[in-house]
Amino acid sequence: MGRIIRKTIKIGDKPTQQQVKELELFSTLSEENEELESEYSPEEIKELIKLAKEKRQNRKKEVVTLRLSSSTVEKAKSFGKGYTSFLSRLIENAMKDKNLVSHSL
Repeated sequence: MGRIIRKTIKIGDKPTQQQVKELELFSTLSEENEELESEYSPEEIKELIKLAKEKRQNRKKEVVTLRLSSSTVEKAKSFGKGYTSFLSRLIENAMKDKNLVSHSL
């Protein structure tokens, strides 16, 4: 099995000379020149794909709108990049604590 190489060129944009050269190079690669060969059988690959889909589904997040006080937002932003992920984990952990949930109602 060959390796997957992805290149993105926006529709309507003219590819650069470098992109054209890379695409020409990639198109000339043959199976014999591939350095990486798959160590997995087709059945194992299907199972790995199935597991990856399940993991992706479990990680899928739902988008919600939430009103927070400005001081809470400032505190969250003080943690830097990824503060929304931090807030998500914080809420998930808080929801697991029955005492905190009942106190917050």
